[in-house]
Amino acid sequence: MEPLRRIVARLVIGAFSLAAALGIYALLSPGPFGSLQADILLTTLVVGLASLAALCHLTSAASPWWPVGAVAAAVTAIPVLMSLAMIWSDVSGSQAWWDVYGVSITWALTLTQLSLLGGLSSSARRRVDWLLIATAVVAVALAALITALVLSDGGFDDGVMRLLGVLAILDTLGSLTLIALRVFGGREEDQNLVNAPLTLDPSRAARLRALAAEQDVSVEAMLDRLMAPASGRDDLRDRHPGIDR
Repeated sequence: MEPLRRIVARLVIGAFSLAAALGIYALLSPGPFGSLQADILLTTLVVGLASLAALCHLTSAASPWWPVGAVAAAVTAIPVLMSLAMIWSDVSGSQAWWDVYGVSITWALTLTQLSLLGGLSSSARRRVDWLLIATAVVAVALAALITALVLSDGGFDDGVMRLLGVLAILDTLGSLTLIALRVFGGREEDQNLVNAPLTLDPSRAARLRALAAEQDVSVEAMLDRLMAPASGRDDLRDRHPGIDR
């Protein structure tokens, strides 16, 4: 999964770098600023937003929320392609077209938000799991309500708008809290890592046992010798460069 993440990240950065170069060329090219330059700049904007969304999707790749990131990437491709089609070709703005466009943008933003929060919270403390799930439920409910409003003919009352506002506030509150806990709540996580049991990989464990057998001592005694500061005598680590410092 990690090599795939690197490849996708490089492709995303490369794609936006190309779009950015074209945008800069459109701004600095001689002559009047016309429709072609405007189309190039709009394309740069769309590609930039799509690249930012793709990086949010990649955040969840190493977490249990990776299916959300995969679905988010597929859904995000719909408004991106539709936007590029509207920029570079004459697309008839039928009602069905705009309905699909609005619904796809709504769910692309929601799933991108959830993939980012899921990726950021995957290494956080377990006690924030309930907040992540609650925020996901609120975000999905908000997206479903917006979808209903987009597909409706405007026949909704004041109570629907109030509910929309409440869901939006709760969604924002949960998202900000999760990000704040991840960014500023790292001291407890770092302390847990310090206190976590130390495990050697098989290669280092084998070298440690071989060195202990060579010195005719136990593995624990060998560790004590290696960790003891050198005091006027040869350090075992200097005589055995194969042991990691």
